[in-house]
Amino acid sequence: MSPTRPPIILAALICAASLCAQTPEVSTKESAVTFKSTSNLVSVPVVVRDNKGHAVGTLGIDDFQLFDNGKLQIVSRFVLEKTEETGSVIASSAQSAANKPATAETPAPPATLPDRFVAYLFDDLHMSVSELAYPRDAAKRQIDSSEHVHDRVAIYTTSGQHMQDFSSDRDKLHSALAAIGVGNAGAAKAMQQNSCPPMTYYMAQQIENKVMAAWVTAMDDLIACGPAAGGSTLAPGVCLPTGLYPPPCRAVDLSKPGIEQNRVAQAARNAILAGDRDTEWALDALRTVVNKMAAMPGKRGIVLISPGFLVQSERLEEETSLIERAIKANVVIGALDARGLYTQVPGGDASERGSIYSAGPRASMQTQEAMQQSEIMGTLAAGTGGTFYKGTNDFDEGLARTAATPEYLYVLAFTPQDLKLDGSYHNLKVTLKNVKGMSLQVRKGYYSAKYSADPKEQVKQQIEEAFFSRDEIHDLPATLDTQYFKLDNGDVKLSAVATIDVKKLSFRKEADRNLNDVTIETGLFDADGNFVTGVEKVVTLRLLDGTMEKRLQSGIAVKSTFTVHPGRYMVRMVVRDTGDQLMAAQSSVVELP
Repeated sequence: MSPTRPPIILAALICAASLCAQTPEVSTKESAVTFKSTSNLVSVPVVVRDNKGHAVGTLGIDDFQLFDNGKLQIVSRFVLEKTEETGSVIASSAQSAANKPATAETPAPPATLPDRFVAYLFDDLHMSVSELAYPRDAAKRQIDSSEHVHDRVAIYTTSGQHMQDFSSDRDKLHSALAAIGVGNAGAAKAMQQNSCPPMTYYMAQQIENKVMAAWVTAMDDLIACGPAAGGSTLAPGVCLPTGLYPPPCRAVDLSKPGIEQNRVAQAARNAILAGDRDTEWALDALRTVVNKMAAMPGKRGIVLISPGFLVQSERLEEETSLIERAIKANVVIGALDARGLYTQVPGGDASERGSIYSAGPRASMQTQEAMQQSEIMGTLAAGTGGTFYKGTNDFDEGLARTAATPEYLYVLAFTPQDLKLDGSYHNLKVTLKNVKGMSLQVRKGYYSAKYSADPKEQVKQQIEEAFFSRDEIHDLPATLDTQYFKLDNGDVKLSAVATIDVKKLSFRKEADRNLNDVTIETGLFDADGNFVTGVEKVVTLRLLDGTMEKRLQSGIAVKSTFTVHPGRYMVRMVVRDTGDQLMAAQSSVVELP
């Protein structure tokens, strides 16, 4: 019986090929490819709870109905994700002694990496001092009492100040929490407090939309400021068309703007600019954290701690794309209303400069504003499978619930039929068939694409999603082996070898050649789950029949080498071919002394 033949190293095959044919059998280059699935697949996370609020994980695909703009859809992909509370142990695959060269290289031992990542995102742009204090203290207690020894926690802020990346060092996390403040308050909040007339983002939007009640309120507030604050010298009491204020009073004629109307309009424009900026910063901070956590293995959750903020209609598509990005990255967003249990003071509190004449309309607008501020948090939580906790002052329970991923999460995916790529909004609805007494948490909808995605970008996204996941994929015949040896300067040279069984790939025949392209992406994550480095190699195969039959019995090996400091790392490998457009993904954890 003949001994097992080791895999052919690419360098040797390329050299041999160059001697036997003008066209090399193996080369490396970039290539544009497509794959069978399209980018139109819409994923819909669904949390099902019983009448006691417990997540239910006993349902199947036939129990669900999914509607897109009222039309029943066919669910093409159905996954039930169950949260595991223990850290993951990934065994490193060691190369067999028969295949290992006689060097000092040593197979990597099994090791453990963190399996749960929680990012606390404090919205310090929109929070007041009281809204910050209690949730911040609760976050400290939550970190100190964590029962998950493999957890990694990060502290982020929407202002971008006083942040701490993922760590298990409680002292660092405590320092970051203690440093968070509202001294650099959001532009909109400062505008509300210092403007004459006082102007909120919501009120400015109403004025921009020519809502008469908002104009009248702002006019009377302008008069109440007094000339010392840059206000009007006119007597208060602006006439409403509804007759709210009896004569004598002054009528507001927006078609003939005067000095007061111009001042109100300018204050509104300033407030909108400030509010837009704060909303943009908050959404950008969320995107940044989602993108950061996409590179984390295991369970990933964000807790948005905020009193809420307004998202204007022109930013709703941006909000939806954020949800879709979180879904694809398997990041669950929970939200905690930092206002706790609160009541609206009619006309505002004593610190606000406002007219007694406008107290009623102002109170109505404050109520509407508070409701709209909460919508963004509820939408993010519902869309990603998270929890929106509001209306109580038990911030310890609130953080515990919002930081926890649901025990069971269903992911329903479908490809919309006859979808028009016009950027229109589609309402989503999920119901249960013949199942009673259950409540569902579902994303509200999505925007269709405005144009077809570029095939290169589709492939890149597919590989990236697999690379930053911890899922094992074995659709394509490939294995990962790791070796290392110490360098004289104390660093470690780590080799990751992807061995591909070429004979089991599908090839396209062209004359005497067998054609396929294989992309191999290999990278490292540190002990805290942070991406360290990576390399991508695209191998173009143009193999002769004789090579297929005689020289590739054990496949080919693609070697990637990294020089790193000693420590614990996870090696991640993703392989994708263009023949059947299949993938393989594996991980190995190495402890480098």
